[in-house]
Amino acid sequence: MPSDPTMSNFSIGTLARTNAFRLTLLFSGLLIGSVLVLFGLIYWNTEIFLSERFNESLQQEAQEFVRAPPDQLAMEVDNLVASDPLNDWQAGLFSADRQPLAGNIKKIPERVEFDGLIHDFSTRMDGINGHSSLDLRGIGMAFPDGRFLLLVNRAHEVHEVREVITRAMGWGLAASVALALLGGLTFSFLSLRRIEAMHRSAAAIMNGDLSRRLPVDGSGDDFDKLANIVNAMLAEIERLIGDVKAAGDNIAHDLRTPLTRLRTRLEGALRRGGTVEDHRAAMEDAITETDQILATFRALLRISEVEAGARRAGFGEVDLVGLMHSAAELFEPLAAERGLTFTVSIASAAAVRGDPDLLFEAVANLLDNAVKFTPAGGEVTLTLSADGEIAVADSGPGLPADLKEALLQRFTRGDKARHLPGNGLGLSLVAAVTRLHGFGLSMNNTDPGCRAIIAAKVG
Repeated sequence: MPSDPTMSNFSIGTLARTNAFRLTLLFSGLLIGSVLVLFGLIYWNTEIFLSERFNESLQQEAQEFVRAPPDQLAMEVDNLVASDPLNDWQAGLFSADRQPLAGNIKKIPERVEFDGLIHDFSTRMDGINGHSSLDLRGIGMAFPDGRFLLLVNRAHEVHEVREVITRAMGWGLAASVALALLGGLTFSFLSLRRIEAMHRSAAAIMNGDLSRRLPVDGSGDDFDKLANIVNAMLAEIERLIGDVKAAGDNIAHDLRTPLTRLRTRLEGALRRGGTVEDHRAAMEDAITETDQILATFRALLRISEVEAGARRAGFGEVDLVGLMHSAAELFEPLAAERGLTFTVSIASAAAVRGDPDLLFEAVANLLDNAVKFTPAGGEVTLTLSADGEIAVADSGPGLPADLKEALLQRFTRGDKARHLPGNGLGLSLVAAVTRLHGFGLSMNNTDPGCRAIIAAKVG
């Protein structure tokens, strides 16, 4: 399989085209927008707060002059200007004909209103010695004796805070953009590296290595969850392919004997000739062999149907108690015929969801094996517990240790079963039915005998 260049060469262009990078940029953009909104709110509220404080200070200073005695007003203005070494305050007291009486403002600027309200003044207004980089804020008042007072102060705190916040916003925005890009590239690189590892594993699987699995790093993230799902699917595919291969090999091996025997008998009858009765006997034997072969194929088709999962659509409520009683009624006479003790213990259990015919067939296969392999005088037990556990136990020879797992595969039979009728498909059908229903299946030796358990999900 040719390699994908997008998976083997990491580049900025490749990373920028990944969904991880685009999502990171999207959320980073939202984060940057949130930071800008936050900075804007801080800037706006801080400026309002400082402006209100500044205006309150200016109003309080103006009220001090209102409360001052008229004959001391000029001296108060000069004292304010003299006590301000930083030249923040500017003040001017003017006569009724607008001549300067006190302070460092020698001329009333144009467009100044003496209405007792705070106004902003341009630094280039004539008569005010402003600072070129700062705006001035002042208040003009008219006194009953006709004099005018103009107080002006620098709004430097407001401007300094504005500059600090603006500078912080600029640096914060630059850092946010840089971190967003760095985070997007890093996250995309890590994601692309995980995808590259998955791509290599998928390529090996497509080339025939069915034992290969997608890598999992144990973090439990979305990639791990996806890899675990795909790995479970691959394990099931590997098992099914292995079953198909083993089934093909086993069919060729197990059916070769009856087919050879059938051909030999027919050929022998043809060569020997004989009476009509001889030919009838040969034909009856051939029919018996053919029925056994057809039964094997029917069992194979049955297992394939169950494993395909088509029967799951018809699931309904299954009464386990009634099903166990039906199975007991069917096999109790068979056990008695073979000289076996058949014990039944059925507790009251809740219904399960499934296919009643398939579940009955699974239990019947377990009971059939138990009756078939238990010698005369032995015991077979059928048990249903309150939690839905179905158990079939016998006192037979038990399971071969080396074939315990293999017996659940098609056509697998132990040496002790070679002389008994059967095709080695019963336990395979039981395993397929339990997998279809999501039930547990376990088989263990009990010395003597074997105990098979189907753990149903009740409720």
